[in-house]
Amino acid sequence: MSSSHPTQGNGTVKGIRVVAIIGLALSAQVFAAELQVDVRIDVQRGCQVIGQQHRAGIEQLGVLDFGSTARLDDPAGTLGAALMNERLPRLECNPDTPYQLRVDGGLHGGVGDVRYMAGSAGSKPIPYRLYQDRARLIPLAVNVPVSGRVPDSGSVDLPLYARIERLAEIPRVSRYSDVVKVTVTW
Repeated sequence: MSSSHPTQGNGTVKGIRVVAIIGLALSAQVFAAELQVDVRIDVQRGCQVIGQQHRAGIEQLGVLDFGSTARLDDPAGTLGAALMNERLPRLECNPDTPYQLRVDGGLHGGVGDVRYMAGSAGSKPIPYRLYQDRARLIPLAVNVPVSGRVPDSGSVDLPLYARIERLAEIPRVSRYSDVVKVTVTW
């Protein structure tokens, strides 16, 4: 008996199935999409004060220490002090950031560019001046901002210098001191 239908036995049906599967595979379309992703960051102006010490939760720029002396009328001249700190404080910012530095009158007041250190009861205050330069030519007046722009290096030193002018009077024996607040804004 012969049949016009292919049978599994002669391999014809298997061949048709393989051809059909290959045909479907070749006729299947491949789709693709190209997508893009934007990558960005917005760098905003900002600054950080570097080199300050912490004492009792308060940030300290350092100490201006005139040392010890018996008199303030030395013919050799004035007494000077520079900010003492492990690292000279500096302001680190984005280049070209405008900033201001302002120093208040201290605990015992001040007028113009003169501030005062106070000692024990009955002692007269000792006047002193603050400066922004080592030569002590550019005074820092009480509550008057000093403006500037951060250079391309991104760093500005925050030096502080002081001077006690010769005094005609001999001061009482005491430890004289003051605390000034330095405000840096940007």
